[in-house]
Amino acid sequence: MQPTVPLSDIDPVEAIQLVFHELKHHEETGRKNFVVRVPVDLVEYLFSGILQKSGMSKVALERLLTELGIYGFKDADGRILRRYLSGQTRMAWDTYQRLLFWALSKAWVSDWIFRDLLLRTYLREAAQLSARNILNTLKRRVSPSDLTREQVIECFNEVYLLKQREREETALNRARTDSEIRELARSLRLDIID
Repeated sequence: MQPTVPLSDIDPVEAIQLVFHELKHHEETGRKNFVVRVPVDLVEYLFSGILQKSGMSKVALERLLTELGIYGFKDADGRILRRYLSGQTRMAWDTYQRLLFWALSKAWVSDWIFRDLLLRTYLREAAQLSARNILNTLKRRVSPSDLTREQVIECFNEVYLLKQREREETALNRARTDSEIRELARSLRLDIID
């Protein structure tokens, strides 16, 4: 049977496991609405690396993030990092991805940790969005057992590829408006800028 959506490069078994992990986690929370936010384990992983490499304390890092006006920190009362690390406050995916790129630019995460975290970010966000879509679908169904493996994979692929296209469009828009990136693209003879 031919899939109706293009396939992502993600292993279908992994996609299913990720989506069902998110469905199970949502069920355990007892919440009615599905929260699409960064899991605490990824926040801990990123910030433990930043704190270790930078040699800063949590308080100093919070101050720096507040001074830089990083979204999610700029209006903070000085305890936001602790609330993110405890899970009391859940971080938005966009904020997390910006922090990840910022940490890489400061050399506070290695290239391989950056790649690992970035891939995990893309996978987990797509799994959460897929799980939310599935739950919305299930409201019109009799039970979760009606959902087939193919439907879960198709939903994941659709969301993953949509998010990938959004990221590519954002990157192209930034390349068009940032003079340094335009100059670099020209020097490399890349045909990405109109």
